[in-house]
Parts: sequence; structure tokens; C-alpha cells
Amino acid sequence: MDTIQVSAVFPNIAPDKLADFKQTAAEVLKLTIPEPGVLHYDWFFNEDETRCEVREVYADSDAMLAHIATVGDVLGPMVELGGGLEAEVFGSPSAALAEALAPFSPTLHSHFQGK
Repeated sequence: MDTIQVSAVFPNIAPDKLADFKQTAAEVLKLTIPEPGVLHYDWFFNEDETRCEVREVYADSDAMLAHIATVGDVLGPMVELGGGLEAEVFGSPSAALAEALAPFSPTLHSHFQGK
């Protein structure tokens, strides 16, 4: 399985930071649209908009590395506005991708089976 799936959660968006969070998220999405290896990139809020989950699917590790390079400058502000970042990665990331993700301490899930 070459695809990499990610669940990235911004767990604690303060009400007074919500407008800035949404504006920055819109900028991130705009940067991501032309990336060919990004297969899915969907943003979801909980009911009171204090938590945002981004569901991401990349063609492979290289596509995710390219994405990280694209959004690198705005990731820090997103994490700050979102009250942190909790990440789960599904698949078999390359050594380079695992190294790039290490600062975020993601939970890694290896593929077992599926359709």
C-alpha cells in the first residue's frame, strides 16, 4: 500500500481565534489545490467549531513530503491557532517522511488488510 492517509486534528480552537483559523485554513487549501499527489484533503469542524479534523490522503510518501514543503510556512500558525496538533498516519511512510513527521509525534498505523 503506497497511499498515506492522515487524520490531523486541531483540538482546541479558541472562539476568539476561530476567524483567523478559518482564514489560514482557506490559505492552506488554496496552496494544496494544485498538488497532484493530494488525493483527498477535507476539513471538518465539530458542532461548536472548537475542534477541526483534516482528513488527508496522499498518493505516496513523496506526495506527502511535497505537501509538507508547500504548507510549511503556515503550519506553525495553524498549530498555534488550533491549540495544538494531534496526528495519526495510516500506511507505510518512507524513512524520509517518518523523519519529517517526527516533530509532530504522530501515531503510526501500519496497513493490515482491506479492499
